[in-house]
Amino acid sequence: MQIGVITNPNSKKNYRHPQRRRSLERTVGAHGVVRETRSLDELPAVIAELLDARCQYWVCDGGDGTLHWVLNSLYAAVKARTPAGQPLDLPVVVPTNGGTVDFVARKAGLKGDADSIVRRLVTRLEIGAPISTIQIDTCRVHGDDDGFDRIGLAAALGGVASAFFDRFYALPKDRGALAIASVIGAAAGSALVHSLAPPLRRFLPADNSEFFRPTRARVEVDGKTLPYSSFASMQVGAIDINLAGVVRCFKHAREGGVLHFQALSTTPMGVVCNIPNMVLGTRMLGAQVYDDRARRVRITAEAGERLGPVIDGEQFTDLAQLELSLGPTLRIPTLLPN
Repeated sequence: MQIGVITNPNSKKNYRHPQRRRSLERTVGAHGVVRETRSLDELPAVIAELLDARCQYWVCDGGDGTLHWVLNSLYAAVKARTPAGQPLDLPVVVPTNGGTVDFVARKAGLKGDADSIVRRLVTRLEIGAPISTIQIDTCRVHGDDDGFDRIGLAAALGGVASAFFDRFYALPKDRGALAIASVIGAAAGSALVHSLAPPLRRFLPADNSEFFRPTRARVEVDGKTLPYSSFASMQVGAIDINLAGVVRCFKHAREGGVLHFQALSTTPMGVVCNIPNMVLGTRMLGAQVYDDRARRVRITAEAGERLGPVIDGEQFTDLAQLELSLGPTLRIPTLLPN
Protein backbone atom coordinates (compact mmCIF):
# COMPACT_ATOMS: atom_id res chain seq x y z
CA MET A 1 0.00 0.00 0.00
CA GLN A 2 1.43 3.37 -1.00
CA ILE A 3 -1.23 5.73 0.41
CA GLY A 4 -2.87 5.62 3.81
CA VAL A 5 -5.76 8.01 4.38
CA ILE A 6 -7.05 8.74 7.88
CA THR A 7 -10.33 10.63 7.82
CA ASN A 8 -11.94 12.27 10.82
CA PRO A 9 -15.75 12.40 10.38
CA ASN A 10 -16.04 14.76 13.36
CA SER A 11 -13.86 17.51 11.89
CA LYS A 12 -15.37 20.84 10.86
CA LYS A 13 -15.18 20.09 7.15
CA ASN A 14 -16.42 16.50 7.32
CA TYR A 15 -19.26 16.29 9.81
CA ARG A 16 -21.81 17.39 7.21
CA HIS A 17 -20.57 14.78 4.69
CA PRO A 18 -21.32 11.27 5.98
CA GLN A 19 -20.22 9.70 2.65
CA ARG A 20 -16.74 11.15 2.94
CA ARG A 21 -15.01 7.80 3.47
CA ARG A 22 -16.58 6.18 0.41
CA SER A 23 -15.59 9.11 -1.76
CA LEU A 24 -11.97 8.83 -0.62
CA GLU A 25 -11.99 5.05 -1.15
CA ARG A 26 -13.07 5.55 -4.76
CA THR A 27 -10.34 8.14 -5.24
CA VAL A 28 -7.47 6.11 -3.75
CA GLY A 29 -8.51 2.88 -5.49
CA ALA A 30 -5.95 0.07 -5.35
CA HIS A 31 -3.15 2.40 -4.32
CA GLY A 32 -4.02 2.56 -0.65
CA VAL A 33 -6.51 2.27 2.18
CA VAL A 34 -8.88 4.66 3.91
CA ARG A 35 -9.55 4.40 7.61
CA GLU A 36 -12.14 6.40 9.53
CA THR A 37 -11.44 7.28 13.17
CA ARG A 38 -14.37 8.53 15.21
CA SER A 39 -12.41 8.89 18.45
CA LEU A 40 -8.80 9.25 19.59
CA ASP A 41 -8.99 5.75 21.09
CA GLU A 42 -9.20 4.32 17.56
CA LEU A 43 -6.04 6.02 16.31
CA PRO A 44 -3.30 3.72 17.70
CA ALA A 45 -4.70 0.60 16.00
CA VAL A 46 -5.07 2.44 12.67
CA ILE A 47 -1.54 3.85 12.94
CA ALA A 48 -0.15 0.36 13.59
CA GLU A 49 -2.07 -1.06 10.63
CA LEU A 50 -0.77 1.57 8.21
CA LEU A 51 2.79 1.19 9.49
CA ASP A 52 2.58 -2.58 9.02
CA ALA A 53 1.25 -1.99 5.49
CA ARG A 54 4.32 0.21 4.81
CA CYS A 55 2.25 3.14 3.57
CA GLN A 56 4.55 5.82 2.13
CA TYR A 57 2.11 8.75 2.11
CA TRP A 58 -0.13 9.48 5.08
CA VAL A 59 -3.04 11.74 4.17
CA CYS A 60 -4.81 13.49 7.07
CA ASP A 61 -8.40 14.30 6.12
CA GLY A 62 -9.38 16.83 8.75
CA GLY A 63 -8.25 20.15 10.13
CA ASP A 64 -5.10 21.09 12.03
CA GLY A 65 -6.39 19.21 15.09
CA THR A 66 -6.71 15.98 13.11
CA LEU A 67 -3.21 16.47 11.74
CA HIS A 68 -1.85 17.03 15.26
CA TRP A 69 -3.34 13.84 16.70
CA VAL A 70 -2.38 11.70 13.71
CA LEU A 71 1.14 13.10 13.74
CA ASN A 72 1.59 12.46 17.46
CA SER A 73 0.13 8.96 17.35
CA LEU A 74 2.50 8.23 14.47
CA TYR A 75 5.40 9.77 16.41
CA ALA A 76 4.68 7.59 19.45
CA ALA A 77 4.37 4.42 17.35
CA VAL A 78 7.55 5.03 15.32
CA LYS A 79 9.47 5.95 18.48
CA ALA A 80 8.40 2.65 20.08
CA ARG A 81 9.62 0.73 17.00
CA THR A 82 12.95 2.57 16.68
CA PRO A 83 16.06 1.32 18.54
CA ALA A 84 17.36 3.70 21.19
CA GLY A 85 19.76 6.27 19.81
CA GLN A 86 18.56 5.94 16.22
CA PRO A 87 16.85 8.90 14.46
CA LEU A 88 13.13 8.61 13.83
CA ASP A 89 12.15 8.06 10.20
CA LEU A 90 8.56 9.23 9.73
CA PRO A 91 6.68 8.56 6.48
CA VAL A 92 5.61 11.46 4.26
CA VAL A 93 2.75 13.32 5.95
CA VAL A 94 0.15 14.95 3.69
CA PRO A 95 -1.97 17.74 5.26
CA THR A 96 -5.13 18.87 3.51
CA ASN A 97 -7.29 21.99 3.43
CA GLY A 98 -10.75 22.89 4.61
CA GLY A 99 -10.11 23.35 8.33
CA THR A 100 -10.09 26.58 10.32
CA VAL A 101 -6.51 27.63 9.56
CA ASP A 102 -4.64 24.84 7.68
CA PHE A 103 -1.31 26.51 8.44
CA VAL A 104 0.75 23.37 7.69
CA ALA A 105 -0.79 22.92 4.24
CA ARG A 106 -0.19 26.63 3.61
CA LYS A 107 3.46 26.20 4.55
CA ALA A 108 3.92 23.43 1.96
CA GLY A 109 1.86 25.23 -0.68
CA LEU A 110 -0.60 22.35 -0.86
CA LYS A 111 -3.95 23.36 -2.33
CA GLY A 112 -7.21 21.47 -2.49
CA ASP A 113 -9.19 19.14 -0.26
CA ALA A 114 -8.31 15.52 0.52
CA ASP A 115 -10.03 14.14 -2.61
CA SER A 116 -8.14 16.53 -4.86
CA ILE A 117 -4.77 15.89 -3.22
CA VAL A 118 -5.21 12.10 -3.19
CA ARG A 119 -6.26 12.19 -6.86
CA ARG A 120 -3.05 14.02 -7.75
CA LEU A 121 -0.97 11.61 -5.68
CA VAL A 122 -2.56 8.62 -7.41
CA THR A 123 -2.02 10.13 -10.86
CA ARG A 124 1.66 10.69 -10.23
CA LEU A 125 2.12 7.22 -8.78
CA GLU A 126 0.41 5.65 -11.80
CA ILE A 127 2.68 7.39 -14.29
CA GLY A 128 5.79 6.98 -12.16
CA ALA A 129 6.32 10.74 -11.82
CA PRO A 130 8.44 11.96 -8.90
CA ILE A 131 6.68 13.52 -5.92
CA SER A 132 8.79 16.33 -4.51
CA THR A 133 8.73 17.07 -0.80
CA ILE A 134 10.00 19.72 1.56
CA GLN A 135 11.45 19.06 4.99
CA ILE A 136 10.21 21.03 7.95
CA ASP A 137 11.24 20.99 11.59
CA THR A 138 9.02 20.09 14.49
CA CYS A 139 9.18 21.19 18.11
CA ARG A 140 9.28 18.48 20.75
CA VAL A 141 7.35 19.51 23.88
CA HIS A 142 8.37 17.28 26.78
CA GLY A 143 6.46 17.56 30.05
CA ASP A 144 7.09 16.68 33.68
CA ASP A 145 8.00 13.12 32.81
CA ASP A 146 7.75 10.70 29.89
CA GLY A 147 3.96 10.76 30.26
CA PHE A 148 3.83 13.99 28.22
CA ASP A 149 5.91 13.90 25.06
CA ARG A 150 4.46 15.57 21.99
CA ILE A 151 5.60 17.19 18.77
CA GLY A 152 4.08 20.14 16.96
CA LEU A 153 4.82 23.03 14.64
CA ALA A 154 3.84 25.91 16.94
CA ALA A 155 2.75 26.24 20.54
CA ALA A 156 1.27 28.88 22.83
CA LEU A 157 2.95 28.38 26.18
CA GLY A 158 1.52 30.98 28.54
CA GLY A 159 -0.16 34.31 29.10
CA VAL A 160 -2.23 35.90 26.33
CA ALA A 161 -1.00 33.37 23.76
CA SER A 162 -2.71 30.54 25.65
CA ALA A 163 -5.74 32.57 26.78
CA PHE A 164 -6.48 33.49 23.16
CA PHE A 165 -7.56 29.92 22.43
CA ASP A 166 -10.06 29.84 25.30
CA ARG A 167 -11.92 32.76 23.73
CA PHE A 168 -11.41 31.54 20.17
CA TYR A 169 -12.88 28.09 20.86
CA ALA A 170 -15.83 29.66 22.70
CA LEU A 171 -16.96 31.16 19.37
CA PRO A 172 -19.39 29.35 17.01
CA LYS A 173 -17.98 26.31 15.17
CA ASP A 174 -17.47 28.09 11.84
CA ARG A 175 -14.32 29.97 12.84
CA GLY A 176 -11.83 31.61 10.52
CA ALA A 177 -9.89 34.79 9.83
CA LEU A 178 -12.68 37.07 11.07
CA ALA A 179 -12.93 35.14 14.33
CA ILE A 180 -9.19 35.44 14.92
CA ALA A 181 -9.31 39.17 14.22
CA SER A 182 -12.37 39.66 16.45
CA VAL A 183 -10.73 37.99 19.46
CA ILE A 184 -7.59 40.11 19.01
CA GLY A 185 -9.66 43.27 18.55
CA ALA A 186 -11.85 42.63 21.59
CA ALA A 187 -8.82 41.95 23.76
CA ALA A 188 -7.10 45.11 22.54
CA GLY A 189 -10.19 47.19 23.26
CA SER A 190 -10.49 45.76 26.77
CA ALA A 191 -6.83 46.47 27.49
CA LEU A 192 -7.18 50.07 26.31
CA VAL A 193 -10.24 50.67 28.48
CA HIS A 194 -8.59 49.00 31.46
CA SER A 195 -5.43 51.11 31.11
CA LEU A 196 -6.73 54.46 29.91
CA ALA A 197 -10.23 54.71 31.36
CA PRO A 198 -10.29 53.07 34.82
CA PRO A 199 -13.88 54.22 35.60
CA LEU A 200 -15.10 52.01 32.76
CA ARG A 201 -13.51 48.84 34.10
CA ARG A 202 -16.75 47.72 35.71
CA PHE A 203 -18.29 47.41 32.23
CA LEU A 204 -15.62 44.98 31.02
CA PRO A 205 -16.36 41.23 30.75
CA ALA A 206 -15.69 39.37 33.97
CA ASP A 207 -13.03 37.20 32.30
CA ASN A 208 -11.01 40.15 31.00
CA SER A 209 -8.55 40.10 33.89
CA GLU A 210 -8.07 36.36 33.41
CA PHE A 211 -7.30 36.88 29.72
CA PHE A 212 -4.39 39.15 30.62
CA ARG A 213 -3.23 37.19 33.65
CA PRO A 214 0.53 36.60 33.25
CA THR A 215 2.18 33.22 33.63
CA ARG A 216 4.73 33.13 36.45
CA ALA A 217 7.62 30.85 35.62
CA ARG A 218 11.38 30.41 35.46
CA VAL A 219 12.53 30.28 31.84
CA GLU A 220 15.91 29.06 30.61
CA VAL A 221 16.93 29.55 26.98
CA ASP A 222 19.96 27.54 25.86
CA GLY A 223 21.16 27.32 29.45
CA LYS A 224 20.67 30.99 30.35
CA THR A 225 17.88 32.04 32.72
CA LEU A 226 15.80 35.02 31.58
CA PRO A 227 16.00 37.86 34.15
CA TYR A 228 12.23 38.12 34.60
CA SER A 229 9.61 35.67 35.80
CA SER A 230 6.18 37.10 34.91
CA PHE A 231 5.19 36.59 31.28
CA ALA A 232 2.33 38.34 29.51
CA SER A 233 2.84 35.94 26.60
CA MET A 234 5.05 33.00 25.64
CA GLN A 235 5.07 31.09 22.34
CA VAL A 236 7.35 28.99 20.16
CA GLY A 237 7.46 27.97 16.51
CA ALA A 238 9.41 25.32 14.60
CA ILE A 239 8.27 26.88 11.30
CA ASP A 240 7.21 30.35 10.26
CA ILE A 241 3.42 30.36 10.26
CA ASN A 242 0.53 32.32 8.86
CA LEU A 243 -2.75 32.11 10.77
CA ALA A 244 -5.41 32.70 8.12
CA GLY A 245 -3.58 35.80 6.88
CA VAL A 246 -4.20 37.59 10.20
CA VAL A 247 -1.17 36.68 12.32
CA ARG A 248 2.33 35.98 11.01
CA CYS A 249 5.08 34.89 13.33
CA PHE A 250 8.26 32.91 13.97
CA LYS A 251 10.29 34.26 11.05
CA HIS A 252 13.57 32.92 12.51
CA ALA A 253 12.22 29.36 12.23
CA ARG A 254 12.20 29.83 8.46
CA GLU A 255 15.96 29.23 8.56
CA GLY A 256 15.55 25.63 9.69
CA GLY A 257 17.45 23.92 12.47
CA VAL A 258 16.29 26.33 15.20
CA LEU A 259 13.17 27.19 17.15
CA HIS A 260 11.85 30.74 17.32
CA PHE A 261 10.97 31.46 20.94
CA GLN A 262 9.16 34.56 22.17
CA ALA A 263 8.64 35.60 25.80
CA LEU A 264 7.20 38.98 26.75
CA SER A 265 7.23 40.40 30.28
CA THR A 266 4.99 43.44 29.94
CA THR A 267 1.61 44.99 30.77
CA PRO A 268 -1.64 44.42 28.85
CA MET A 269 -0.94 47.69 27.03
CA GLY A 270 2.49 46.36 26.15
CA VAL A 271 0.80 43.38 24.52
CA VAL A 272 -1.57 45.68 22.61
CA CYS A 273 1.34 47.79 21.37
CA ASN A 274 2.87 44.63 19.92
CA ILE A 275 -0.23 43.65 17.91
CA PRO A 276 1.18 45.27 14.73
CA ASN A 277 4.30 43.14 15.19
CA MET A 278 2.13 40.02 15.56
CA VAL A 279 0.30 40.88 12.34
CA LEU A 280 3.40 41.80 10.35
CA GLY A 281 5.74 39.19 11.79
CA THR A 282 8.24 41.79 12.97
CA ARG A 283 10.25 41.76 16.22
CA MET A 284 8.40 42.17 19.51
CA LEU A 285 9.21 45.38 21.35
CA GLY A 286 9.79 45.95 25.06
CA ALA A 287 12.46 46.24 27.73
CA GLN A 288 11.88 42.67 28.91
CA VAL A 289 11.39 40.65 25.74
CA TYR A 290 13.10 37.58 24.35
CA ASP A 291 12.37 37.23 20.64
CA ASP A 292 15.07 35.16 18.96
CA ARG A 293 16.39 31.76 17.96
CA ALA A 294 16.60 28.95 20.49
CA ARG A 295 17.61 25.30 20.54
CA ARG A 296 16.44 24.31 23.99
CA VAL A 297 14.00 26.04 26.32
CA ARG A 298 12.99 24.96 29.81
CA ILE A 299 9.94 26.49 31.48
CA THR A 300 9.31 25.75 35.16
CA ALA A 301 6.09 27.04 36.71
CA GLU A 302 6.43 28.93 39.97
CA ALA A 303 4.67 27.73 43.13
CA GLY A 304 0.92 27.80 42.68
CA GLU A 305 1.15 27.96 38.87
CA ARG A 306 0.48 25.26 36.29
CA LEU A 307 1.33 25.36 32.60
CA GLY A 308 -1.27 24.84 29.88
CA PRO A 309 0.39 24.67 26.46
CA VAL A 310 -1.67 24.85 23.27
CA ILE A 311 0.15 22.82 20.61
CA ASP A 312 -1.04 23.31 17.02
CA GLY A 313 -4.35 24.48 18.45
CA GLU A 314 -4.81 21.52 20.84
CA GLN A 315 -5.09 22.46 24.51
CA PHE A 316 -3.29 20.67 27.36
CA THR A 317 -3.30 21.48 31.07
CA ASP A 318 -1.79 20.91 34.49
CA LEU A 319 1.94 20.66 33.79
CA ALA A 320 4.67 21.88 36.14
CA GLN A 321 7.51 21.93 33.63
CA LEU A 322 8.04 21.97 29.87
CA GLU A 323 11.20 21.39 27.88
CA LEU A 324 11.26 22.47 24.24
CA SER A 325 13.70 21.22 21.63
CA LEU A 326 13.80 20.30 17.95
CA GLY A 327 11.79 17.18 17.19
CA PRO A 328 11.92 14.81 14.22
CA THR A 329 11.90 16.25 10.70
CA LEU A 330 8.71 16.01 8.66
CA ARG A 331 8.53 15.46 4.93
CA ILE A 332 5.52 17.06 3.25
CA PRO A 333 4.65 17.06 -0.48
CA THR A 334 4.86 20.42 -2.20
CA LEU A 335 2.71 21.82 -5.00
CA LEU A 336 1.23 18.97 -6.97
CA PRO A 337 -0.14 19.76 -10.45
CA ASN A 338 -3.92 20.19 -10.58
